[in-house]
Amino acid sequence: MKLAAIPMLVIGLCVGCSSTGTVTSEQLKYTKWQLSRVDGLAIPASYSASLSFIEALQVNGFAGCNKFFGEGQLDDNHLTVNKLGMTRKSCGNELDEFEQQFLNALKQGVPLQMQDQQLVLSGEQTFAFIPAG
Repeated sequence: MKLAAIPMLVIGLCVGCSSTGTVTSEQLKYTKWQLSRVDGLAIPASYSASLSFIEALQVNGFAGCNKFFGEGQLDDNHLTVNKLGMTRKSCGNELDEFEQQFLNALKQGVPLQMQDQQLVLSGEQTFAFIPAG
């Protein structure tokens, strides 16, 4: 009977974090996210950016044209990606500019929170991600 309380406690903690917007590195570990909105607007299909978190908050993903990777750091709901590396191809001025804005937000650091099952990075622009399957 007491063992049944442990999963309920864990679920309660996760729900509590989701409702307050607080994000921990444990919540991010082994998750994948797909960009769904930028500044509240749906994105064009060609802007299919994604973000994944693996062991020790290593970050990798796709920024719309290039793959990227780096070392994530989470301090007080503020995500910064250090040692950011990426492939180097061009996909046209508009997509290249979007990609640079997204990657610059990660390099400079951006507030991060959970809102309604979404991961939201809100800096100069707001990037909303949904869980990826």
